[in-house]
Amino acid sequence: MALVRDDVIHAYRALLGRDPESEAIIESRMAAESIEVLLNEILASAEWQRRQRPPETGSAPPGLVTDEEVAAIYGALLGRAPEDVGLGPRFRAATMTAVDLMLFVMRSPEFKNGAGKRFSRPTAPDAAEDAPQPAGHGALRLPFSLEPRLVPLYHFLHIPKTAGTSLNRVFDRMFRSLVCYTSPRELVKVVRDDHAFFHRYLLVTGHIDVTNAAAAAAVRDNVFLAVFRDPVKRTVSLYDYIRATTDHPLHVAIRGLTLGEAFRGSAPFRHVTVNAQLRTVFGGTAMREVREALQSRSYVLGRADALEDFVDAVARYTGFPRPPAIPRLNTAEEKAGPDLAVTQPDYPEAIEAIAEASRREATFVSQWLSRPLATVGTPPRPGG
Repeated sequence: MALVRDDVIHAYRALLGRDPESEAIIESRMAAESIEVLLNEILASAEWQRRQRPPETGSAPPGLVTDEEVAAIYGALLGRAPEDVGLGPRFRAATMTAVDLMLFVMRSPEFKNGAGKRFSRPTAPDAAEDAPQPAGHGALRLPFSLEPRLVPLYHFLHIPKTAGTSLNRVFDRMFRSLVCYTSPRELVKVVRDDHAFFHRYLLVTGHIDVTNAAAAAAVRDNVFLAVFRDPVKRTVSLYDYIRATTDHPLHVAIRGLTLGEAFRGSAPFRHVTVNAQLRTVFGGTAMREVREALQSRSYVLGRADALEDFVDAVARYTGFPRPPAIPRLNTAEEKAGPDLAVTQPDYPEAIEAIAEASRREATFVSQWLSRPLATVGTPPRPGG
């Protein structure tokens, strides 16, 4: 399919955060064979590579933490050297002072479970409670009053039957167990009632979508992680899973139906299958909505049949090291039961109907996700 002008403009905005340099560039990019080729060309560009590099190390601006202070704070509070020589620039990019860094470290599980036991008193043993604060600093803040400016809040949008259970095990290690496992309803309650929620977690995960309560609160920058699967294969897998799982909300509705009957006759089943991945991740199913979401939000997206590449992309984006292996959990084989979809007489017709209804989603997966896609969104300005 020939590319149009908007394809080029939206690709530039989503990946490079800007418009193409000129009309001549737009016309030359429109000559690409497909959107996949265009995206690969941009991802291979020197400009894209520069955007992925951490900030260059330099002298600290006045008032911000220096490399020497980073080393001293880690040594004093954790009893070790910083794990990464690039931490100093990252802390400074977050406009952190030495006091901010001390409070950030003191909130970590490593400090609380280890060295923190040596600092259990609010003041030093030989200091009066009304002693003045160190020169140059205001009153020290409690850890939960510290604005978590260093990292965004990551959201893993766990789409059913896309290897999400395996990825949750990976993310639990990558995000150092600072993970909130939740559902949409539970998340609304915890965001409303737990005032420390946004200071406690690095990752929120569950069968949630891009409009979830934690993202909508916009207390921290949001980054959305998601894996897509071929929509036909996902629909078949989900159908078999629901029929084999007696406590699934749709089990009763489709347990006596073939795949074709469920797809044609069950509105709830169609809702969780037809373009459901696009709706979960982007809030809509039209390509205009997809492009606008990629432009305005930050994402790391991948495919279920290329999990290693996706996890590598998440590690590069977040700076958190990944575990060496991805476990294989909650697979279709583990839930296999009698009368699987593939054995049913109307299976070929059902597959054809599913493919036709899911064409838009299949096109996105094949053309946009040949390799992991990472974007840094620019939210629209109010009234803009």
